[in-house]
Amino acid sequence: NRLSLIRTASFRKTKALFISFQPSTQGHKVSSTTIGKWLKATIAKAYEAQSLQAPKGITTHSTRSAATSAAWSTQAPILDICRAAAWASPSPFIRHYKIDVFASSDA
Repeated sequence: NRLSLIRTASFRKTKALFISFQPSTQGHKVSSTTIGKWLKATIAKAYEAQSLQAPKGITTHSTRSAATSAAWSTQAPILDICRAAAWASPSPFIRHYKIDVFASSDA
């Protein structure tokens, strides 16, 4: 984060982490709507990179499910996943987010 602050210091107009690089708003904080669009586009690109079609109802909140499920698939400890997601217990993950990211499409 410090390196990005140094590299953008000459045009940065805010201390916000995410800033615009568009000429008319360069250096200004981007809106949460813009960040949401970036996240959705990134999720779609990740599916494309695997020659898969992105799911229809994808939302910015989908990153939480994808990230925690990916961590689970690498056998990350459940308590580490909970800590990173700011959950007090594994219950939310087990009930709402645990996705079998390696499930067979033929099953």
